[in-house]
Amino acid sequence: YNTARVALPDHADSLDIIINEILFNPKSDGNDFVEIYNRGEKVINLKNMYLANRDVYGSISNIRQLSDEDRLFFPGEFMVITENKNLVLNQYFAKNSGAFIELSSMPSFGDDEGHVVLLNEAGRVIDQVHYQDDWHLPLITDPEGISLERIDYQEPAQQPDNWMSASSSSGYGTPTYINSQHRPASALPGDMFVEPRVFSPDQDGFEDFALIRYRFPAPGFLANITVFDAGGRPVRALQRNAVSGIEGYYRWDGLDDKGRRLPVGLYIVFAEIFNLEGKKKRFKLAVVLSIRH
Repeated sequence: YNTARVALPDHADSLDIIINEILFNPKSDGNDFVEIYNRGEKVINLKNMYLANRDVYGSISNIRQLSDEDRLFFPGEFMVITENKNLVLNQYFAKNSGAFIELSSMPSFGDDEGHVVLLNEAGRVIDQVHYQDDWHLPLITDPEGISLERIDYQEPAQQPDNWMSASSSSGYGTPTYINSQHRPASALPGDMFVEPRVFSPDQDGFEDFALIRYRFPAPGFLANITVFDAGGRPVRALQRNAVSGIEGYYRWDGLDDKGRRLPVGLYIVFAEIFNLEGKKKRFKLAVVLSIRH
């Protein structure tokens, strides 16, 4: 059976829909995208919504209608606006390939700074942000291809510390789904663990690698992760200054730094997590590399 959701759309008011993620400095073979999120309780017709920027005088310009036909946007949904969705899909993982709007041309968004403005049918600003490229994590030397993600839906858009570079473990962008740097309402204390505790990299499709999972109380943490053998010798520098999201994982395939298979036995995953404010936490995790017969 084919099913479809129907609803009576409502009028979009301030912050019913928010700007949630911006890729303004894409790779040379990519294109900009803006992700919006329906944080309210209304169903909004995107035919009545517009994307724009501001000119050098601060006036709203380059207004683009999001859809020339009715398209319902339900609470809790994400939508990505871009010129070519296939370019986005080729470079980033998207959980919902149907949650895209393709425009014939996007408002221009500068690589160094720019304005993203969301309007309703009456021309009222629903949400807007004047972003700067220095909102990216300072340790990122080349932000090309890395999106800026909004951390908290409830905090103002025009607040630099409410934006963070998308995490490396997410592929530096999260179009159509929750941001890697989103701060949940009830964050757990920082934690890290390995699963499974015993893994066998024999390519049989069952527990072929170990996942070093993490969950942190705030965004902006970086990770250094090294694997040691039972004799205390480092065998794999797994991550160096990797940008971590609120929640995610890093993968170890049982190989050393030269891509060689390591012998079976006990290994220690040593992780040091830190941020630019000097907060630091260390984890020492045991994992067994095995071979299944």
